[in-house]
Amino acid sequence: MRSLVRWVLVPVLLATGCGGTTAQDPGTTWSACAPAGVDAAGRSWECAVVRAPLDYREPDGASIDLAVIRSRTADPAQRLGSLVYNPGGPGGSGFETVAAAAAKFAAALDRYDLVSWDPRGVGRSAPVVCGAVELPERVPRSDAEWAELDAASGQFADSCSAESGRLLPHLGLFDSARDIDLIRAALGEETLNFLGVSYGGQLGAAYATVFPHRVGRMVLDAPGTPLRTFQRSLLDQAEGSEAALRRFLAFCLSGSCPLGATEPEALERVDALLAQADSAPLPTGREPLTRAVAVAALGIGLAAPEIWPQLTTALALALSGDGSELISYADLFTGRAPDGSVSNFAAINTAVNCADYPDVYSADQIRALLPAFAQTSPRFGELTGLRLLECTHWPVHGVGRDRLDGTGAAPILLLGNLGDPQARYDWVREVADALASGVLLTYDGVGHGAYGGVNTCVDAVVNAYLDEGTLPAPETRC
Repeated sequence: MRSLVRWVLVPVLLATGCGGTTAQDPGTTWSACAPAGVDAAGRSWECAVVRAPLDYREPDGASIDLAVIRSRTADPAQRLGSLVYNPGGPGGSGFETVAAAAAKFAAALDRYDLVSWDPRGVGRSAPVVCGAVELPERVPRSDAEWAELDAASGQFADSCSAESGRLLPHLGLFDSARDIDLIRAALGEETLNFLGVSYGGQLGAAYATVFPHRVGRMVLDAPGTPLRTFQRSLLDQAEGSEAALRRFLAFCLSGSCPLGATEPEALERVDALLAQADSAPLPTGREPLTRAVAVAALGIGLAAPEIWPQLTTALALALSGDGSELISYADLFTGRAPDGSVSNFAAINTAVNCADYPDVYSADQIRALLPAFAQTSPRFGELTGLRLLECTHWPVHGVGRDRLDGTGAAPILLLGNLGDPQARYDWVREVADALASGVLLTYDGVGHGAYGGVNTCVDAVVNAYLDEGTLPAPETRC
């Protein structure tokens, strides 16, 4: 997911230790460990380190370590292999999400070892580190405010370059895709079975392009597209969030809605809440809830319809002057834990976006573009458009841009959600059309992604593919 949120500059996430050796594949030592959080699936886990070239053009040069985690299937007699999982981002941590994935995808995991990793630049795998730079919390209106924001953008880029400069040119989509093949080899697998969600789906598409003969069973859920510009992608996401807000309001208005009795009334109250957060940020028990954070929180909550009842409660509290529940949704982006610690998600998200996209804009150009963003999305547009400033002074652009084709790969199953605000359906179809062996399953629903307890029809189709290799007929809808 290319996320809609203000910049949050965070320190490096410290790695966790592993225990004694329990198993070993050729050349790779696996040690007992535990993923972050609670393992709701009751599985045992092993960790390993896979060494990768910093620069794949110089395979014998400097290297980085990739932290990998796996859990063995409970039924080795029925084992089909390893299923490598990536949660998206860019910048999502496998260690932070794999326990939840084990529970979410349990139906498919009795025949697979579940494997994930922190991609290069993330958490435990040569993390990108940036210094702390204070950035304005609102859309600039005056020349002085724009100059301040432009300067802060430059300071941010300089701090990242100073701490992680040698890594920044090597964080593109195809660098991480090549890392996946090293993980496949470390697992002792001839082919790669892969489940990629959001940006993880783009990683899978890139892998199929570089290593088509290694593709096993591959599911790309809401992959988005690396084939558009940064500007176009952000405009699309802003428009998607605006549409998702109206779908959420329809849900809210179907019951006892604290936002009002009609859609115009509800939109008016949302606008009033955002205006209040802009002029007088709401108390939360820690940092105040600004408009920028409120918009980010809304964007996260709107993409997950299963938590819309909780989002309704959070908005009701915010309308009463308490922003503590709403700000927790923004925490999902920053990687903030209940103890206040944070991951380096925001830094790596910026680093990968700037590496992947080739289009770069000056502060003056971005200022001129914001009216189009506001027209596309009155509530999300301008703050989304300001994300272009993250790359204004960045030293690396467009290194992740390459073709997508996957010629020669086994069939690849793609999932597109018609109501997805973050990975729009036309994005997924674009990737499916680009992949020679892509097969698109359409879900007529809402939210970001479609597999794993969202829809029984989607789950049945995906599980049949993962278990038996059975593909849906072309143009199948759930």
